[in-house]
Amino acid sequence: MIEELNLEDWAWQLSTEVYRLNLYSHLTGQAELNRISVTEEELERAIRDSFTQVNEAAYREMVKLATEAALETYDRVVSSTIKRSRVRLRS
Repeated sequence: MIEELNLEDWAWQLSTEVYRLNLYSHLTGQAELNRISVTEEELERAIRDSFTQVNEAAYREMVKLATEAALETYDRVVSSTIKRSRVRLRS
């Protein structure tokens, strides 16, 4: 049971970071391949700056895309781990 809780926490943490990176990339127009995180300050600045450059509809679309990417990441992490644990149980 503890292992399952850790998996869920890890999947949510990973998904959260994907959301933050994706939103930051959309807001700034910058996508760095090796970047693995965005600081609170960077994301806050990107959001604040976007209010003068992006209309509400575009901002909502960016949030939607970032959310979809995060949920897809969560699903992939959980599905992959479940498949691996089923294989281990069969062994």
